[in-house]
Amino acid sequence: MNRFIFCLFIGFGFSQTMGLSTSKINYHGSHPLHSWIGTSSEAAGQITYDADTNSGTVTVEVALTSFDSRISSRDSNMLYYTDALDYPIVRFVSTNIEIYGDSLKINGDLSFHGVTKNINSVAIVNFDDGIEVAGSFAIELSDFNVKRPTFLLMQIANTIKIDYAFQAEK
Repeated sequence: MNRFIFCLFIGFGFSQTMGLSTSKINYHGSHPLHSWIGTSSEAAGQITYDADTNSGTVTVEVALTSFDSRISSRDSNMLYYTDALDYPIVRFVSTNIEIYGDSLKINGDLSFHGVTKNINSVAIVNFDDGIEVAGSFAIELSDFNVKRPTFLLMQIANTIKIDYAFQAEK
């Protein structure tokens, strides 16, 4: 039920920029009577890492229309309530990434529904075959001015959990 974008980070031996080769973003929505997951495998983005300064950036974006919850009427509803015609893309741009072994602490700006908010995420990174990053965070729909739909006179939950997995290859 969201647009969102996330982050990654890595470490090799010199400054380089890599595009995402695979991606999976899930949003988890809930209502007092049921819960659901919407999935997109169509995120695009770029990771830049400079080993000399141990710094990097991540930019990821995904189209709201790429999310599939396996119920087309729910997907249409999500697009309606998120004003996907006016705000079709969710974008994440990192502002700071800290590496702790195989863990990352990621801070950045998430732009969704015409609003940009700072978010934090914790992720796991694996360097065995390129770069694999997996993590999660949660957002409040009200923080992004998204009106919550109702079902049987009850609104969906304000909190949406987002988890992601990305892979980038050298």
